[in-house]
Amino acid sequence: MHTDNKTQLPLVIYDCFTNQRFGGNIGGIVLDAGALQTDQMQSIAREINAPVTGFVMDQNGSEISVSFFMPGAEIAMCGHVAVGLFTHLYAQDQKITDYIMKAGAGDIKLRINASDGGLPNVMMQLSTPTAPDGAVDLNALSAALGIPPSSIGIRAPVGIAESGLKHICVHLAGLSDVQGLTPDFQKLGDVCRASDVHTVACFSMETENAENTLHVRDFCPALGVDEVPASGTTNAALTGYLLQHGFIAAKSQKILAEQGSEIGRPSLICSEIMVQDGKIDELWVGGQAVASIKGVLIR
Repeated sequence: MHTDNKTQLPLVIYDCFTNQRFGGNIGGIVLDAGALQTDQMQSIAREINAPVTGFVMDQNGSEISVSFFMPGAEIAMCGHVAVGLFTHLYAQDQKITDYIMKAGAGDIKLRINASDGGLPNVMMQLSTPTAPDGAVDLNALSAALGIPPSSIGIRAPVGIAESGLKHICVHLAGLSDVQGLTPDFQKLGDVCRASDVHTVACFSMETENAENTLHVRDFCPALGVDEVPASGTTNAALTGYLLQHGFIAAKSQKILAEQGSEIGRPSLICSEIMVQDGKIDELWVGGQAVASIKGVLIR
């Protein structure tokens, strides 16, 4: 009898920021990955080719250490994979509803709110959004997005926002303006690298669903993925931009962002902000996730 001594690591794929299979953002999760080296994780992430793959490096009760890789680069934090991972952990042990996730972006609190007979809601506390210094070449940006410079910066100037990752925030007047974008991703990646940011987030306050707050498209060519259908860190950063420029009132509230319909994977991301003295004092971002594939990774 042939004996295969290769190590098999549990692998699960989740559709994140959605309550439907084949919606949301695809998140790869490799469990028991503590023995993997950085180059191995990068190769696995490229092989799985999900927008982001998370590797569980260690678990000690309610403390989980995770590394995140896009196909082209390691990143400090990934909201959608975190939602998938902790949905998975909750399915294994429903006694734990509060976690600490140790990631490159720091120690992140998570809470899991169970719903009667439905999917749990996974919410993570992210760093308060900031507006770091940085310049954006508006002519290069508009050329990369395929729109005239006059289409951007009408109500609010293009700006950079950060909450774990850095994003260029671009407000467009209407829903159709966002839906109709056909970027040149090579040029857009050059804009990101020149501005030292990770993604370009284009949004409108006009939405497909009247119950939602904003409509978002998030372009990530500098990280190896042209467009993602859902992004927790992007929407976290956007909350700061929205408040700074008066798109939302300076009060504690829930913000619902729809994303992904343009690429056939509709998603919903929930942000909860606590505001004091006109500034965000606490920020939680999350949503739901559905398992789509379970198997093993052979190494």
